[in-house]
Amino acid sequence: MKFGKQIKRLADPAVLNHYLAYDVLKKAINVVAPNAQPKEGDTLGTGAQPAESRFYELLQHEMGKVNRFFQLQLRTLLDKFREAQRALQSIQKVGGAEPLARANKLLEEAADGLVELDKFKYLNFTGFRKIAKKFDKSTKSGVTLSSWFMPQLKRAFFAAHRLDGLLLSLSLGYAAVRRFQSGQCSEAVPLTMPSRTMTFCLVPLGRMRSLCTLVKSFQLVLPPLQGHASEGMSGEELSSELQKLLYALGTEGLHVPCRIATQMTAEYFDSPTDGFPFYQSHLQACAGEGQSLGFRVRQTGERGDVVEMDAAGSSVGLNAFTPVQLGSPDAFPLEATPEMSSSLERLKASAEATLKKAEVKEASFMTAFGEPGCRELATFASQVAGACASYRLESVATIGASRLLLRGDTVETRNVRMAMDEEVQFARAPGGQVSDAMDFPYCMLEVSGENLGAAKWLDELRGDAVLREAPGFNVGVQAVAALWKDDVPSLPHWYHVEDSFDKPEEFGPALQRRADEYQAQEAREEARQRTGSERIQALPVVEPQVPETSEQAEMMLQPKDLLASERTMLEWMHTVFALAIIAIGLWRYSLTGELPRGKALPPSDGLRQQFFNSSSPSRMLLGIYSLFLVLVAICFGWYAVITHLQRIKALMKNEQKDRIFNCRTGPTIFAGCMALALAAHLGLQLA
Repeated sequence: MKFGKQIKRLADPAVLNHYLAYDVLKKAINVVAPNAQPKEGDTLGTGAQPAESRFYELLQHEMGKVNRFFQLQLRTLLDKFREAQRALQSIQKVGGAEPLARANKLLEEAADGLVELDKFKYLNFTGFRKIAKKFDKSTKSGVTLSSWFMPQLKRAFFAAHRLDGLLLSLSLGYAAVRRFQSGQCSEAVPLTMPSRTMTFCLVPLGRMRSLCTLVKSFQLVLPPLQGHASEGMSGEELSSELQKLLYALGTEGLHVPCRIATQMTAEYFDSPTDGFPFYQSHLQACAGEGQSLGFRVRQTGERGDVVEMDAAGSSVGLNAFTPVQLGSPDAFPLEATPEMSSSLERLKASAEATLKKAEVKEASFMTAFGEPGCRELATFASQVAGACASYRLESVATIGASRLLLRGDTVETRNVRMAMDEEVQFARAPGGQVSDAMDFPYCMLEVSGENLGAAKWLDELRGDAVLREAPGFNVGVQAVAALWKDDVPSLPHWYHVEDSFDKPEEFGPALQRRADEYQAQEAREEARQRTGSERIQALPVVEPQVPETSEQAEMMLQPKDLLASERTMLEWMHTVFALAIIAIGLWRYSLTGELPRGKALPPSDGLRQQFFNSSSPSRMLLGIYSLFLVLVAICFGWYAVITHLQRIKALMKNEQKDRIFNCRTGPTIFAGCMALALAAHLGLQLA
């Protein structure tokens, strides 16, 4: 299906006009592209505008339209969450089922809006990317529009803005609703150890819809020191946390970086020279012949590695974040010593040390696992140590992904843990080149729990048509099969699970960005081969003649933004100057008194040269009152200038902070001073 028709099919008809006008831009290419190159003998005038510059202006117009609508929808969603929070807060005061039902309805509306906003973001990003590449194909010049337009597209407001804060708000809101309904706090229930996980594949376009469905029954588990620790909170506490988060997000969700996911890497070991024994053991286990012997080294977080059974249940529960904690017999920490340079040496030493401690039943192990757990851990450690001694192991696959964790907190889901991995990449060696990595076009949902077949939330995901299920699917086996396709003895039955996708653009914005990186690297390699020089780092690009060349222009800073700040400053100046003129007039009057008609009252004993007229109490008070107004005018005149300069500086840096653009302190103090002045004036009149 052509992308223009895809937008019309997926977009909400009510807001279709706010989407990228893809078909219009496509027709514009046919008008602009034929004149992109002058014919032989023709000369362009000095005022002629290059084709890519003309088309760029059209793209900028469409990008401004998309940014404005995205910003408007973002504000609408934040207002919806604030209404839901006020409804939750009213439950504490008045109680009853009506505020709870209203909060639940508002959260459902916010969830639908969040799904639509994510779809709006994806379709427009893909549309801009496709139309820029289509223009490059239509022109025969050496200038490529996408080479300098794509960096600007990635910095555009709608493309760069993450929706993590809104998703976290939705999770906190639904968690508060569940607490109010059950009337008790959530308590974590430990999983039965050891347990294994099931892995489902999710269509990337359905990621946000899946998460909005899951947070109705599950609670987000944020990385340590990176968010709200909402486990064990009551409904009132969760409502308060939601209020704090919404206040921190501000009016446009920009003021606090909110990351709900963390990076995860998993390294798989096998022996290619011995015919991939661990890979084959998993395939045999899927066929009901034997048991899988695989293991992996995983890191989720900033530091620490853990050796664990492949598809271990603790990877989404107790050991969701490394370093590993004692308590699960299907994992142990990977020791790091200075004399061990390779990961295999560390793996073998860690397995032997863990085996020795488990066999002698060390006190810390007995406390954490008990005697049955020590036996389980000893068995696993002996398998790892035996594999290191029996096979010529090497790192055959490294998986990198962005991991988001969820935990069940209802009676039906409290024994369920899950992790959603997105932006999944396979590589043979850790830290390999971009060109060596392979993208997996699905998000993965790794679930640990009991009675998953009858789970209602799983039926809802199936109803959304976003799940792809393959019995026995294992991401480690998938990675080995993809990276060693010509060397493995056979491929798993689910290997071609991603064939349901037609085009790479449907894989999501993250994979589109990686595809651009691959193409750029391939272009540099081709340039080196053509020239035979290693000094060439990139293809030569002719800079287009476009007005947007400065850093401010790249951030799409428009004159109206500067003029709006200037108008605000001038309004302040108009007010304080009028106040100052009135105050100076009152001060002069306090020094001279009232002048009779037609006569001039001479200065009284040099009182004009003084600040205050002490001849009478009323004139003294009037002088103090007027000079106070002059001082207020001077202070707030400088306040207007300083605030204007701060706003200009923030606009230049593209930092839209609440304390700069929505500061209430200055106007509040000014209003207080005016109220005090009016009260004093009224008091003087009455006196």
